[in-house]
Amino acid sequence: MTGEELLTRAATVLQDIEHVRWPLPELVRWVNDGMRATVLAKPSANSATVALTLVEGTLQSLVDDAHLLLLRMPRNLKQASPPIGGRAIRPTNREVLDASEPSWHDRSVVPFKKEVRQYVYDEANPRGFYCYPGNDGTGIVEAVVSLLPTLLTASGDPDVLASYSAELGLPETYGVIVLDYVLYRSYSKDDVGADPGRAQMHYQAFASALGIKLQVEGASSPNSRAKIAST
Repeated sequence: MTGEELLTRAATVLQDIEHVRWPLPELVRWVNDGMRATVLAKPSANSATVALTLVEGTLQSLVDDAHLLLLRMPRNLKQASPPIGGRAIRPTNREVLDASEPSWHDRSVVPFKKEVRQYVYDEANPRGFYCYPGNDGTGIVEAVVSLLPTLLTASGDPDVLASYSAELGLPETYGVIVLDYVLYRSYSKDDVGADPGRAQMHYQAFASALGIKLQVEGASSPNSRAKIAST
């Protein structure tokens, strides 16, 4: 769905085709807020498979600012481009490693290597993870990461609808969800056109389509898959 299509649908529902009460730049801000809120609630809504070059040590991080958090790490790579796969990588729990080898962060106890066998993800640090064994600084892994959506911007006059002909920064199926967010924000506006009841209705539609945030975060966490695998 393009920005123009979404904005047209919003204006039709709001009965503001001329964008008098809700100017286009205002609606566009809410479109962008809606895309961000969608990805925060459902990280897999905008994801990509990337090659990560590791640094020396056990602690690693996502260095690209567009990468929000780690979703999965399937395998080592022998080379990044074109990708040549290596050994599979398994998620594990920190408690398991700590119990079996408390000094696994110490390279004099567990030598650092190029190849990663397991990784530990911490929800408290979504842009970071630990690898086991610690990396020697030459490793490359394949990772699935959640991405910030590309924001909708005007290609010309921001008050002209045709300036927003670019595709939304989320897959097509999320267009209607973002529309509900835009309508929620529109009807929440402190204005004669405000309608708290309709605002709540559209917010509930937005939230229901995405699912409860905590449930989604739990499902997308590498730790949840590690627990399932260990049972």
